[in-house]
Amino acid sequence: MNIYPQYIFKDVTHIDPKIFSGKKLLIFDIDNTLFFSETTDIRKDILHWFQKVQKKYPCICFSNSFSIHRRKESIERTLGVEVFLSKHKKPSRQLFQEIEKHYKVKAKDVLVIGDFHFTDVLFANRNHATSVLVRPMGGEKKFSLLCARILENFLLFILSIFTAQEKEM
Repeated sequence: MNIYPQYIFKDVTHIDPKIFSGKKLLIFDIDNTLFFSETTDIRKDILHWFQKVQKKYPCICFSNSFSIHRRKESIERTLGVEVFLSKHKKPSRQLFQEIEKHYKVKAKDVLVIGDFHFTDVLFANRNHATSVLVRPMGGEKKFSLLCARILENFLLFILSIFTAQEKEM
């Protein structure tokens, strides 16, 4: 299970555009990557950055959020790209296969950008796409999201201890 990203940036606006070179599809997480969590509110600098990127590269968005069906149309109007819906959730291999088939791409040509190791990064890595981790853009207002972040950080800490011990052996 590879949960470590190939690239890490402060937020999407700090991503080095060189990593997009040769990519045929960019998959963006929605909540805390492009939009504030569970909303249709986006920072103006992120919107302007995204509009430039999507003019050069095919982009889609995806979210594991239960509220994505309600927000889908508004997000699509704001960004000018499709919000891909599926019964599968990240980091599902079936979801990645659906996307590959629908957009006629291969994993090596896909870049996944998101803010969670255990969904976005794992989704990219287990499917052999390029993974980009950004820091979550908003404060954790939902208790469940705060708990998920704490759990993720705890698990990353534990994994780092085991990884360090394995390297010493």
